[in-house]
Amino acid sequence: MSLEELYFSVRSRIRELGHRDSLYVIWAYCQYLQLNKFNIPNDIQVSPEFLNSVPPQAFLPEWTLEVIAREVIRHADEQSRRGRSLRQWNNVASIANALRDLEDEIYARFVGGERIHLELMRIAHRQFVWQQHRLNWKPVIRYYKLFNTPDIRAHTRYVTGLSLDQIYLIGLCYLGMFSENPRVARRPNIQIAGISQEHIECFLAFTSLNRRRLADRLRAEHALDEGFFYRYSSLREFPLIQISYQGHDEVACPIPTLLFWRITTGLYYTLKDVPGFPTAFGTSFQQYVGEVIGQRITNPDIAALPEREYRVGLRRKDSVDWIMQERNEAALFVECKTKRLTWASKAGVADLSNFDQDIRKLAGAVVQVYKTIKDYRAGLYPHLPFVEARRIYPAVVTLEDWYFFGLEMPDRLNEAVRTSMEAARLPIAWLDEMPYLIMSVDEFEKLAGVINIAGIQSVVMGKVQDREFRRWGFDAYCNHRYPEEVKHLPKLFHDQYNATFANIALRQS
Repeated sequence: MSLEELYFSVRSRIRELGHRDSLYVIWAYCQYLQLNKFNIPNDIQVSPEFLNSVPPQAFLPEWTLEVIAREVIRHADEQSRRGRSLRQWNNVASIANALRDLEDEIYARFVGGERIHLELMRIAHRQFVWQQHRLNWKPVIRYYKLFNTPDIRAHTRYVTGLSLDQIYLIGLCYLGMFSENPRVARRPNIQIAGISQEHIECFLAFTSLNRRRLADRLRAEHALDEGFFYRYSSLREFPLIQISYQGHDEVACPIPTLLFWRITTGLYYTLKDVPGFPTAFGTSFQQYVGEVIGQRITNPDIAALPEREYRVGLRRKDSVDWIMQERNEAALFVECKTKRLTWASKAGVADLSNFDQDIRKLAGAVVQVYKTIKDYRAGLYPHLPFVEARRIYPAVVTLEDWYFFGLEMPDRLNEAVRTSMEAARLPIAWLDEMPYLIMSVDEFEKLAGVINIAGIQSVVMGKVQDREFRRWGFDAYCNHRYPEEVKHLPKLFHDQYNATFANIALRQS
């Protein structure tokens, strides 16, 4: 069958559904998948195989529900036809299977076996985020701290009309309401000091659209190509949907996790083009990594050294952002980068120009660390004298996970780094003598705690010298090799979370 015929099969099933009823069922399934101890309501028929599967995502994953929600907003009617409803498992299964057939045909036509490693990268970015960024307090306090600087607070208020605290307080209140209900009144009764109805309206302007307007945007984004299941959609920008039912104005939230992402990671996309924001956010990220080091490193044998200015002749230069120094034995040179893999890179495999550009930028960050190591080796660092026997490990800590495992992405990055090293006239042998590390800040928060217990040399050498572990992400590596150390790590910034959001209930996974 052609792509158009396969998509028509999906669309024809969706058109028989009522949108309000369908968004309710999608909400129930998403909450079941994302929250512990959530029971799907009795008025929804569920397959026993789905309930008994481990994990249930093998039958119906969140990313498929997001696509179904997108199509329901576009095509479902006000009322169902012929009694069709997603409350009936057969209807859910038939749509999910039709989407699977469409995805298989898109893969065969646009991707193919020769790009299987790139497809695995796309799958990782589509799926892993649902597991790693579930509704819990950790991303809340991390992104709150990242945005909570004077410059960024000013940018936030200018763009949204809300303070950072108002965004988080209102957002967490909505998440609390949507933990038990798929819809709330257009004018909810939120009783928080300093929060008015005007603030609620500003928040809704930031996170919601009328269903018809959202449907128009989704139609404009529609394309039956390799990005159909992967590209960014307006549902992520506007996870709250304004609908009317029997004369009452409501706000529906079919996938509360998308609202959670909107007020954490998603705020970045609202601010990223504001003049001055990228520099302010980069500075804040560097400071946050320093706070992580300060909280995690209590071992007296490991010192934390911040960035220092130095000069080479008349030229002013800055050292690497942070150094974790374990006596004269080893040091981790940490460079902080907010650069993330773009949506164009995650969605496309036919044209790799965006992907290659992202890889080159990350390679540039790696080589930047080697350049500053060159100055360190020349004795130019004012805060860390060169010691020949000290092992140096360059590390780039990114805001989001690039999922550098497997073969394709590491090999492409290695090639780009080697090219940049040659252009900078840096010794290629350094790549073996001082192998570089790429990790997300989420991984770094865990790694720093493990290093505090086991030491830099032991932890890092155990990974880079093992052929198998070199292909693993740091999160999996730490969990596998240091399970007891990970198990007993203190909760990072949990006291600050409680102090800031103590009165707001967030149902956690």
